[in-house]
Amino acid sequence: MKIIKGLFLSILVMGFVSCDDDDDNENMEEMMSYTAQLGSLNDSGVSGTATVSLQGDEITVNIMAQGMTPEMTHPQHIHGLSDANANATCPPATADEDEDGIITIPEGAPFYGEVLLPLEDFPMADAEGNISYEQTFMLGENGMPTAEELADLENRVIVLHGIDNEGEYVATIPAACGELMMN
Repeated sequence: MKIIKGLFLSILVMGFVSCDDDDDNENMEEMMSYTAQLGSLNDSGVSGTATVSLQGDEITVNIMAQGMTPEMTHPQHIHGLSDANANATCPPATADEDEDGIITIPEGAPFYGEVLLPLEDFPMADAEGNISYEQTFMLGENGMPTAEELADLENRVIVLHGIDNEGEYVATIPAACGELMMN
């Protein structure tokens, strides 16, 4: 009887372990995590941190930034070059080709590329110019790019837009940029 009880318990434990392992293998895809230190563009004074986690077709983006134009909506995107193997970068001050003191989208685009993923709903900065943003997107659904189209996130940047330019808020001017690095 002891042998039968022992055999039964062994089979029962193996069954639980086996089921647990199968569930882990089927439902758990590797999570990839990235961080970007956001630095000021166009003398905006903006700084912050962005974190991105990608697991299968689910991408979660968190952005904490300071120095944004208070009480204004700030567009933000993941940008990348059309060659997925090319490394997108934040534009240097020399990108201001017309030397007007502002790096515009056309002047910055050769460095950071096109919009790959708009990080909507765009956040509104609080009265102190801070934004705290978290959003999860299902890639490949509702017009979102697929994980393959987003490709290697280490070749991508996050750009925050919107600055006060000579007393007028311009939502399209880049305010901050950060290159994504794998954690």
